[in-house]
Amino acid sequence: MLNPWYVTGFADGEAAFTYSRAGGVFNMYFAVRQREDNRKIVEEIHKFFDYAGNIYRDKGSQPTKDSGFTKPSAYYRVSRIDDLLRIIEHFDKYPLQSKKIECYNIWKEMVSYKNDNWRSAAYDVLRPLAEKLSALNQKSRAFKVHKK
Repeated sequence: MLNPWYVTGFADGEAAFTYSRAGGVFNMYFAVRQREDNRKIVEEIHKFFDYAGNIYRDKGSQPTKDSGFTKPSAYYRVSRIDDLLRIIEHFDKYPLQSKKIECYNIWKEMVSYKNDNWRSAAYDVLRPLAEKLSALNQKSRAFKVHKK
């Protein structure tokens, strides 16, 4: 079994606390993507969270004019609200240490709101939170690109 602090540290560097949107419906998710040769750690994290969510295989892609070549990867994604609440329980007990905690806190608010209002999760309430989360995630990606 993985050490809980290891999972938090790994997530600090490699996980995503984010959402997708289809029309006016927001779906929050927690995700980790690693190259296929690092699949074991993805499987261990999946096991750590009591097999919540699923692991998918991304075949990779050839370069295009907008992006480079990507290698095959293992993609772990948790999206069911009851499973996300277990993810929250972990990160509340073993908090993130980097600036990613800002993303996590907004994401957590979105998950909690959706859990409490699952029949009528208001687009107008979730949209401003989603915009904040997107802005923070963009800053994080820009830093990683700039840092290289």
